Amino acid sequence: MEEKKLRAAKMYFKHKVDIEKFKKETFDKLELNSEIIHKPFRTEKRKRRYSSWILAVAASVLIIGISVAYNGTHIVDAAQSFISQLFGSRENLKQAYPDESKEELDFYEQTLQIAKENLTEKEFNQYSELIKEQTKIHSKVQKEKRKYPNEEEEKRLKQIQKLLQAYEHKIIPIQAQQLASFPFTNPSYLPKGYQLVDKNYISQKPEDEPVVSSNYSDGKSFFWTKQMNLKQKDDLETPQKIENTESYSLNGYQFKFVTFDDESFNMKVGLRVTVPQKGYKIVMLAEELPKQEMEKVLISMIEE
Repeated sequence: MEEKKLRAAKMYFKHKVDIEKFKKETFDKLELNSEIIHKPFRTEKRKRRYSSWILAVAASVLIIGISVAYNGTHIVDAAQSFISQLFGSRENLKQAYPDESKEELDFYEQTLQIAKENLTEKEFNQYSELIKEQTKIHSKVQKEKRKYPNEEEEKRLKQIQKLLQAYEHKIIPIQAQQLASFPFTNPSYLPKGYQLVDKNYISQKPEDEPVVSSNYSDGKSFFWTKQMNLKQKDDLETPQKIENTESYSLNGYQFKFVTFDDESFNMKVGLRVTVPQKGYKIVMLAEELPKQEMEKVLISMIEE
């Protein structure tokens, strides 16, 4: 549970956790030169010992509000659907995951379609076998009317989740982009020594579009960028103790720079740029970076 809280804290920039422990874990990632993980969509829809929506992308929870309006994508005839091909029928899948709604199953159908279109034939076959095995375990748990998997099943489920990550890295960014009304961007400029530690695609509310949250570090300090729809509430609008605020124009874009005076909030400075013609804004929060460096990062994201 502590790991989940820490991850959620990183996602929402409102972390009141042991910052030294957080730094150590992040530095360990950098030292091991670990692979960047595109973490799955998250909401706080349900809290369980293990997530029910382990079908689409590992341990992810469905964003119902977004899936219903999924770019007008239609679900194919039931006999031709990927769910029917893999599990025989929706009813079979429902036996393993009885709490999932029609909208969630529709969303999963769309996820399988994205996987089929973007994975190689070999990858899709391996991906399919893993999720079928995963579903078989949960189906057994349901049939035996058990609340949780046993120790052996739990161990195998964790192994499956780890194996699924390789496919998630390809599927999640594509799915998130299809659910967003604005184009995702990456910085072409980073301050000396900084590198990407991880990237998350998250939704704070069911009706929200995905928010792209990226964490960067130079091994000593951190900064985050958060790209979102213009209408979504950002971190400079939350009730943090803001010490100073400065609004100005640069390269034809509107910026807002703030400094924080809140010991419980680890970030010291924040910078937001709005890009109304493309329907998004980017917020950057940093422990210790000059405003000019923050401007360079954000400008490199909007002037690709």
